[in-house]
Amino acid sequence: MKLRLITICLLTFMSISVFAQMNISTNFRQDGIWDKEKEEWSIFSTDDEELTFFEFNKDFTMFKHTTATITSAYMIKSQKYDEENERYEFDVVSDVGNKYYMIFDLKNENVRFIYERDGSMFLVQHSIKKVWFDEEDE
Repeated sequence: MKLRLITICLLTFMSISVFAQMNISTNFRQDGIWDKEKEEWSIFSTDDEELTFFEFNKDFTMFKHTTATITSAYMIKSQKYDEENERYEFDVVSDVGNKYYMIFDLKNENVRFIYERDGSMFLVQHSIKKVWFDEEDE
């Protein structure tokens, strides 16, 4: 039920201009590298106390990601909704120019960043604790 409500809210948010800001809190992080032979992610780091926040602007063109040590800004260059898998997929660029493929996975309740470095594919996955919307004062 909770997921259906989030899905309805997000579809509404992304399909019409709404004066609200979406926020996501996370409470778990995993890092992995793509194993080409096994064709699966090999997890090399897990932190069950990694608390982070995502704050999307009302136009859904930018967001901030705040961790315990840094706040980074991202531009959303493209976005699409994968209805079958109940997830949003984004191409994003960080404030220092790094490119990521970001997945906001409603079904599995996580946010994933996938990127390439030195010929390898990496994954950073955050488990969603809560999603909420802030109304803007007018």
